Amino acid sequence: MLFRSVACGGGVKGDIDTQKLAETNLHLAIGYLKQGRIEASLEKLQKALKAKPDYAPAHGTIALVYQRQGEFGKADEHFQRALSLQPEDGRTHNNYAVMLCQARKFDEAEKHFLIALKSRNYQTPASAFENLGVCSMQKPDLKKAEKYLRRALQIEPGLPVALLRMAQISLDNQRFMSGRAYLQRYQAVAPNTAGSLWLGIQIETQLGDEEAVREYANQLSRHFPDSDELGLLLEMEERQR
Repeated sequence: MLFRSVACGGGVKGDIDTQKLAETNLHLAIGYLKQGRIEASLEKLQKALKAKPDYAPAHGTIALVYQRQGEFGKADEHFQRALSLQPEDGRTHNNYAVMLCQARKFDEAEKHFLIALKSRNYQTPASAFENLGVCSMQKPDLKKAEKYLRRALQIEPGLPVALLRMAQISLDNQRFMSGRAYLQRYQAVAPNTAGSLWLGIQIETQLGDEEAVREYANQLSRHFPDSDELGLLLEMEERQR
C-alpha cells in the first residue's frame, strides 16, 4: 500500500513523492499527446515509468504512443503490462482491442471489447460497441457488426461512424430505404465525406431517384475532385452509357 508504517529508508514520504512525480509526468505526457507532440509525450512517459515502474496508467498511455508510432510490439507489451496491473480497467481493454483489430486479430479484439463493456469504471459503452461493430465489419461478419452497431446507436443515437456503417450494411443487404434513413441521420450530425456521398449515390441509384443521384454526384465532383470515390462514379457512368 502507498501509506504504510516506516521503519527505515525513504518510507512513506518517498512513496508519495514517487507517486506525485509519476502522475505529474503522465499528466504532461497526455497534454503533449493531444498536441501531437509524440516525442515529448514519450519522454515524459518514460520518466513516469522510471519513477514508478508499476504505474498502470503510464503503461496504458505509452502503449498508445508506441501504437501511433507503428511500434506494435512495444505497444502490445505495455498494454499487457497495464492490464496485468489493472485487469479490470475498461479503457485499457478498449484501447488494446482497437490495436488488436488493426492487427486483424479479430477474435482477441472482441474479447477485450467485451471485457471493457463489463467493467464498472468504463464510462463510454457506446464507443466500445461502435468499435466492435467496425471491427466486425473488417473481419467481415456483417451480422455481428449490425448487432453491435445497433447497440451503440441505442445508447447514443447520433454516433456518426455507427450511422454511416449501418447505412453501408443496409446497402450490402439490399435494404435501400433503411440505408437512406441511416445516411440522412448521419448527415444531420456530420458533414459529408467522399465516402458518404458515394454511399448516397449507390443507395439512390438502387431506389431510382435520379435527382438525388445527380445532387450527390455534383457534390462529390465539386468537393472531392481527387477522391477514389469520384473515380468509381466515373466508372459507373461509363458502364451506364
